[in-house]
Amino acid sequence: MKHHFSFFLFLFSSTAFSQTACDSLDIISVQYSPFTDSVIVVSVENNNTEIIFDYPGFVLIDNNGDTLAKETVNYFGIGQQSVHSLTVRPGVQNPLENFVGVLQLYTGFFSDFACEWQLNEPLCSTNECDSLILAFENWGGALVLGDFAWSLLDSADVVIESGTFSMEAQGQHWEERFCLPKGMYSYTLIALGEPTGGGPTMTASAGVWYNSPTIQQYFSWFDNDSSTLEIPLFMNCFGVQPPNGIEEQETENIEIVRNGNSLSVRSEKQMQQIELYAVDGKLMGTYAPKSNLILLPTELPHGLYFVRVKTPDGWVTQKFVF
Repeated sequence: MKHHFSFFLFLFSSTAFSQTACDSLDIISVQYSPFTDSVIVVSVENNNTEIIFDYPGFVLIDNNGDTLAKETVNYFGIGQQSVHSLTVRPGVQNPLENFVGVLQLYTGFFSDFACEWQLNEPLCSTNECDSLILAFENWGGALVLGDFAWSLLDSADVVIESGTFSMEAQGQHWEERFCLPKGMYSYTLIALGEPTGGGPTMTASAGVWYNSPTIQQYFSWFDNDSSTLEIPLFMNCFGVQPPNGIEEQETENIEIVRNGNSLSVRSEKQMQQIELYAVDGKLMGTYAPKSNLILLPTELPHGLYFVRVKTPDGWVTQKFVF
């Protein structure tokens, strides 16, 4: 069942479009991409394909008149179903409650203003579970043939579901669908036979529409262990930090590397204090290295974390997956 936001269409003056033209567009959702905090996805449906809204570009503007996110034009027009990715402007504060502002549509590579909708809705999914589609497919080259074992694990490395499938000449695609609560997941895959050619690729996507948010990873035939695709499902919607505010704070390079059950943190300048947080905001530990490098022995569960590092220049925050 579609979820239509309670948007209000504003009248505008334009020679290219009318109130009726914009009424043909149903905004299905406006929310963060499930897999990244730097993209906001606008899902739209055009009920009148005689009006194509040529070379469209969406812009999200808050109630202060500041641009939150903007699309790079890459469509000829808006078809019956369309998914548009808007890049979030660096340094923008993440509205964890309702976003109050407007969604604007321009056409002709932003040369003409077309439509505007008033928004007062959360940009984070409010669903108890969200769609996730695991897939394995051939992205080119020779046929991918053989048997495979797959599994989906949660942040504690507990198997949610697993199974096997076969890739055959007439079927170069496999998928499984889930509805999962927000969190960190991993999709693992093992070849059960000798390697074969092609472009074997593991994917995780959020929907069946064309250009729905997707992450992917090439499957290595020659990896002695299983290939693993890490899946952060709406991890930025837990409310720990404004996501793009984190990147803006990074005035110097902080390198975080996992070494088995240990975590090394390196800074360009001497680190005076380190704070380690779980994604729910729980403080996992504090350290005073007084050096540029520290090795933290830890038994962290698998998931997303934040490290705050204090240097002579102030605090720097960085996120990482353990």
